[in-house]
Formats: sequence, C-alpha cells, structure tokens
Amino acid sequence: MKKIVFASFFIMLWGFSMGQGKFVDEYEVTVGYSVFQGDYGQRGDFSSNLGNSGFLLGGKAFMNFLNYNMANCYACKHLKFPLIFHVGYSNLSFSQAYNDSDLTPDLIKLKAFSGSIFQSHIGLGVEYHIGDLNAFSFGSSNFLETFDPFIGGSIGITAYVVRLKSALGDYNTNPNVLPTAFRNGIYDKPGVVPTFAFEGGFRYKLNKNLSITVNSRWIYYLSDKVDGLVPDSSLVDNDHNDWQFSPSIGVVFLLKNGGFY
Repeated sequence: MKKIVFASFFIMLWGFSMGQGKFVDEYEVTVGYSVFQGDYGQRGDFSSNLGNSGFLLGGKAFMNFLNYNMANCYACKHLKFPLIFHVGYSNLSFSQAYNDSDLTPDLIKLKAFSGSIFQSHIGLGVEYHIGDLNAFSFGSSNFLETFDPFIGGSIGITAYVVRLKSALGDYNTNPNVLPTAFRNGIYDKPGVVPTFAFEGGFRYKLNKNLSITVNSRWIYYLSDKVDGLVPDSSLVDNDHNDWQFSPSIGVVFLLKNGGFY
C-alpha cells in the first residue's frame, strides 16, 4: 500500500508538470489545533489523546486542469485541485490516559513517557465546492450566495522527526524503563510516510478577492511508527496506524482576479 501511494503521488506530480496543469492565482493559508491519535492513549477513547495536541499551519496553491473560459462548465465551478502544504508540532504524553488507581507496573512506565513530533507535508488533492446555495432553492439571500461548503481528499508524503524521553531514565542505556510491550518497539529516528487526508468545511466570501475558511482535516498515516512507539502485536492489540485530527481557520485570497469563479 505504501509503495502504491508513493507511486501515485509522483505520477500525479509528473502528470501536472508534463500536462496542461498550471497554477491559478488562488491561495489559502490556515492555522489549526491538532490532536494526534497514536500509542499514547487508549484505542477508541478520543479523550485519552486530547493531551497529545499541538498546531498545524497549512497552505494551498490551487491548480488549473480545466478550461475555465468554457461556458456552462460544471466542473469548472465546483472542482478545485490544491497542492497542499503543512507543517505541524505535537506534544505527546500518556499521563492523561489512565487514573492513578488503574495503573499497573507497565502502565506506570508508559505513563512516564513523553515526546514530541515535528512534521512537514506535501500533498495533491481534489475539492468539491457546492458554490452558490441559492441554486438549491433554499431561498435567495446574500448569505447563501457567499457561503460555500466543500469536501475534499488528498494523498501525500509526510516527513517527521520524533523525540521521546522517559521520566524514569534513559531507555537506550536502561531498557527496564520500557513497558514490556515496547521493549522492541521504539522508533525514534526521522522518517517519511505516505498519508491520506480528508477534509470538510466551508468558505465565506468577504469580497471578490478574499474569503474566510473553516475546515477540519483527518490525516491518516500508513504507519504506526510516527509517534515513535509500536507495541508488540503478540502482547497488545495493535490493528491501527497513527492518525491526526485538526480543525482550523484561515483565509483564501485571489491575486489579479485569477481564481476560479
């Protein structure tokens, strides 16, 4: 699966560079809160990972694969093709996952772990924008004309650096500070991983050249090593990769009136 995503990403980049694609003067900048879901919390319990939070700064440069001068072009009005960038930082901590009364010796060791992740990402995606809601007979108003919900998806590549430490000591020189399930599951080296991302949100147009955007991104990593911990599958049920959720706000701006519509 990882090889397929890597190959698809580079094929899309090659198709853009060799084909008819070109950038249009429409750009987006966002800043968001981020919650990382990995091995520092309880599977299925989103709240146990809320302390594994940080920020995600993102941007999009939109591309043109269509003839936007063509009359009655449905795709031209509703499809956008963003080149996506983001950088992020997340703190990692297991301390919020369990109450002290629930702790076993191994969980005490895991609770002593903390860390951080720095990531940078590039991706290629597609967005479907509903556009002017007056067309759906909800009534006619200036608000509906300027309110634009959208959904989107993308594939990409994320480079990350993870740092881990234990309050009980150096796990490299003293493996006894590691929980049993992680004795052979520490991955604290930089890495590169393919990702899928899905998002939904809306734009609100302030004027012809400026809009506010509110959206949420769900980022799924094709690896369980991003947070630096991979439990032994024979000891711990570990059927899920790491993922991240990030609600954000931002602005979209046009240059030279060169956007889509």
